[in-house]
Amino acid sequence: MTPHTLHTYPDLVTDGGRHARTDWPSYCYGGELAELVAATLQLDPDAVITRAADGRALAVGHLPGGLA
Repeated sequence: MTPHTLHTYPDLVTDGGRHARTDWPSYCYGGELAELVAATLQLDPDAVITRAADGRALAVGHLPGGLA
């Protein structure tokens, strides 16, 4: 499985179907889910991250705050 995050935005939190997936190439990923969260927030500080996964581990953030 490709390391990825799912995220939404604060004004879309009430609409559960509005998530975007960001896939991260393996050369950008050092093996910690926190790195995926940090990279997503660096790319888009307004994102509310609801999931980070890499095939070995899964982190789930509950709305409204998500993972931070």
